[in-house]
Amino acid sequence: MSNPLGRFEFRVWGNQLGPFRDRLNAIAAPSAPRESAETYILSRTLDTANVKLRAGLFDIKLMFEQVGRLERWRPVLKSEFPLDSRTIVEQVFPTLGVAVPQISQPSYTHGEFIRGLVQPNRDLAMVDVVKVRTQFISEKYTAEFAEVRIAGGATSETVELESEDPAAVLRAIAKLGLNSHANINYVRHLKLMTGMTPRASVSAN
Repeated sequence: MSNPLGRFEFRVWGNQLGPFRDRLNAIAAPSAPRESAETYILSRTLDTANVKLRAGLFDIKLMFEQVGRLERWRPVLKSEFPLDSRTIVEQVFPTLGVAVPQISQPSYTHGEFIRGLVQPNRDLAMVDVVKVRTQFISEKYTAEFAEVRIAGGATSETVELESEDPAAVLRAIAKLGLNSHANINYVRHLKLMTGMTPRASVSAN
């Protein structure tokens, strides 16, 4: 997603989405399937930060606007390790909606970041994900069909539509017959797959 202003997205999940993949095949030529292994960092406090590690890069995408049924996401960080402490303090943990941990060194390698800062936080969880993705590019929007498997064996299929033009996404939703489906982003669905529950609110006495 190269546009820094972001794109409007609509995503559905299920285990029998083959008919929608077939409809996409009829609209646009598919890419060759691509497999990737990624690690997501989930926060109990919010569903609006897509934070993951893929191919040695630390990647953050934020949902900063909801327009009707669509969510607008934009990239805010893509960095190699080691991560410098300023990025961790000013971007990573605020984005995840949790308190910044004690920072004791100027930068953190992948292992130091995970073991020292992420794993000790009870409001964060790491989920290893394997995806097999097929992309479809039409004139007005991009679509994707993917098979998703998380560590532990749970699997799901997903179809996603995105464009800088929200009207193009809405037309594609109708054309594919997805109007009755809810828009559920990656973060929310991974929480459902892993059983991660929101942090209980604390009532003032």
